[in-house]
Amino acid sequence: MKLVSRWTAAERFPLVRSKFGRILELVENREVLDCGCVGSVAESRDEVRQTSHEMIAQRARYCLGIDIWREEVEKRRALGYNVVWGNVEQMSLERTFDVIVAADLIEHLANPGMFLDRAGSHLREDGVLCLVTPNAHSLNTSAKALLGVKIAANPEHTCWYDPTTLRQLLARHGFRSVEEYWQDYLKSPLAEIVMRLRPNLAAHYIVIARKEGIHEAR
Repeated sequence: MKLVSRWTAAERFPLVRSKFGRILELVENREVLDCGCVGSVAESRDEVRQTSHEMIAQRARYCLGIDIWREEVEKRRALGYNVVWGNVEQMSLERTFDVIVAADLIEHLANPGMFLDRAGSHLREDGVLCLVTPNAHSLNTSAKALLGVKIAANPEHTCWYDPTTLRQLLARHGFRSVEEYWQDYLKSPLAEIVMRLRPNLAAHYIVIARKEGIHEAR
C-alpha cells in the first residue's frame, strides 16, 4: 500500500505546438534579452531571418542577444543585429530587461544556477524569465529507454530537466514558475494521439518564471 500511495498523476499542463507562441506574446513591445541567441550557423541574412532571435527582435521594443559562439556573433553583428559575445553564466550588461528568453540553452550550461543568478540581476522586478528545454521524459527518450535502445542525447547537453527538477533549480535561485506548458510539434498522427492522452511525453517543457514574490504573469 505504501508503494501505491506514492503513485500520482503526471503533470498536465497545456500542450502547445509552438515553442515560441507564448514567448512572442510576452516580448511584444518589451525590452528583451535573448540568451543563447545564435542557435545555429547562418550564412546569410535570409538564414538569420528564420531564427527565433529574429522573431523575438521583430516584436520587441528593444532586443539584445548574447551568445558564447564568437564567430556567429560577429557574423550577426556584421549583418546589423544587436548582439554581443559573452558567457551567460558571467554576463554583466549594465542594464535590466522586461523579459529574458533562454530557449534550448539551460541544458547546455555547466553552471545553470550561475546563469539564473545573472538572469535575476538583469531582470526588472516585474519581469519574466522564459525557459524552453527538452523534456527528460519525452516519448522519444521514454520509448527508447523502455526498449533498451541508446538515447541519442545531444553531446553538448549537460543535463535533463523535468518539472520537479527545474522548479527546484528555479526556487534555489529566487524564481517561481507562474506558467508551464508541454510543447511538441506533433509531426505524426501517432504522436498526436499519444500526446493528447499523455501530454507529459511531449518533446519540450516551457516555463515562464518570475522572481520570488512577484505575482502571476501578465
